[in-house]
Amino acid sequence: MPYRLWAFKFVCTQPRCKRQKLTGCGVYKTVRRVLDMDGWYYMGTEYLECRLCKKKLAGWSLDILDQLDASHRSIFPAILTYRLSCDLKVVRLMRERTLGNSVTRLYNQLREQHSLTWMSRTLYYLSVCDHFVVPGAAPLRVTPPPPFLDVPSAQWLLTVHGYDVLFQLEDFKARVTSIFGSILKMDSTKKVTKKLAGAAHGTAAWATNVGNEYGQVLITVLTDSEGEGLLDMAAGLQQRYSRAGVAPPKLLYVNRDCCALMGKGKTAAMFSQWDELIVRLDMMWSACWRPSEVSSRRATSRGSATHRC
Repeated sequence: MPYRLWAFKFVCTQPRCKRQKLTGCGVYKTVRRVLDMDGWYYMGTEYLECRLCKKKLAGWSLDILDQLDASHRSIFPAILTYRLSCDLKVVRLMRERTLGNSVTRLYNQLREQHSLTWMSRTLYYLSVCDHFVVPGAAPLRVTPPPPFLDVPSAQWLLTVHGYDVLFQLEDFKARVTSIFGSILKMDSTKKVTKKLAGAAHGTAAWATNVGNEYGQVLITVLTDSEGEGLLDMAAGLQQRYSRAGVAPPKLLYVNRDCCALMGKGKTAAMFSQWDELIVRLDMMWSACWRPSEVSSRRATSRGSATHRC
């Protein structure tokens, strides 16, 4: 209850209300059931109302949570879905997903922990009921223990993980766009786009990566062509350097279009804002990824020192 316990001042998000302050109007009638590591718990909240538009908001709605500062927002314990909710302790286990740490494995672990905890509490409840059984007295009518509540499916856990990634999207963008470098390498390949399946199949022909001298990726885009399809990517990368106040890169390695008979090459023309950028052919890429072509060139022009793009 951030309004009553922390005395936060929340405002209405409707444009016509002009940031009218919300007031408390009791406790929200719905209680959410939250999945924990070894059981379930219930979570309630307060009800807030705008005096102008009469709109009512629950304390766990995104319009309220987004108005909290980072320290209080991190205290909120769960991610809410349409019917059920998931505690953040369970959600964090899905962030480091590797080959052996799948959602199905997490589902099996949760189901085992839930069943063991339920069995332990049921046995303790029945043992306490035995103390009220008196020999020779009328049989005691004992209320049966609560039934076992099964863990939601692995698909639901994956949906919760998607919500978690969506909530952290701005942080991910900040991390990706804060990577820079003075020596860049741009590489285009079709191997990634050939693996696209489902509705994304056939929507892109090239996958282009730009990395720095430390092996970090600055940007990755999917395009239907290599030439003009990369103009937006180049413009965005130059704008990122300019907004951050970082010095432009000095050297760019590419696998094609590095040279021109007159004026700038195609790649240098894409990065026109970087006047001092030097574009060179990446010979390591040619040797590693086109060994047959490099070998044939060496055989036919062993005495030549030039390399055509």
